[in-house]
Amino acid sequence: MTMTAPRLALMALGLAALAAACTELPPVETTVSAAGRAAPYPDLAPTAALTSGLPQPRIAESDPAALQSSGDRLRRDAVALRARPTDG
Repeated sequence: MTMTAPRLALMALGLAALAAACTELPPVETTVSAAGRAAPYPDLAPTAALTSGLPQPRIAESDPAALQSSGDRLRRDAVALRARPTDG
């Protein structure tokens, strides 16, 4: 059995993950300063403030025909992508 480049890369990634899992982390008490431990809990931001700069959705959730049309187009695109030949 010959090892292809993707298989070798996957094997190396798996071995690296296993090696990283053996790492012993330092106790939290030694990594956070006394000032950090004494600091108050941060205020949570309202989600409206976080999402206000995002673009509006192109399809309104209340427009079932547009949502169905978009889903059909995405399914056609998926079928076309699956039909394309792949290397390997």
